[in-house]
Amino acid sequence: MSSLRALALLATLALAPASALAEPEDAIFGMNYVFTSVDAYTAGYGHFVVTGVVAGESTPRVIRFSGYGLSLQDADRCDRFALIAMTRPGRYQFSYFQEAPNQYPTCTLTRM
Repeated sequence: MSSLRALALLATLALAPASALAEPEDAIFGMNYVFTSVDAYTAGYGHFVVTGVVAGESTPRVIRFSGYGLSLQDADRCDRFALIAMTRPGRYQFSYFQEAPNQYPTCTLTRM
């Protein structure tokens, strides 16, 4: 590997947010998570992970949302909302709320 490539790799790793390497924290049922910016969104079977800045905070967090009521349709809707929030930073807020494990989650996209 050339020294220029090695330097570019080190610069990329140094500039990456610490949250990109962080283990996701589990969401708390009954808490409404409102993201003022979404940096990453990963969907899996029965769960998804959002990396972004929660309203009132200044650093990104990695939060895993899962639950009994998370169906494929819910994940698809949340996917679209999170992607819109990612492509229009500062214009939309993405929020997620699930009252209890047996309740269906609610994803909301709000214009700021």
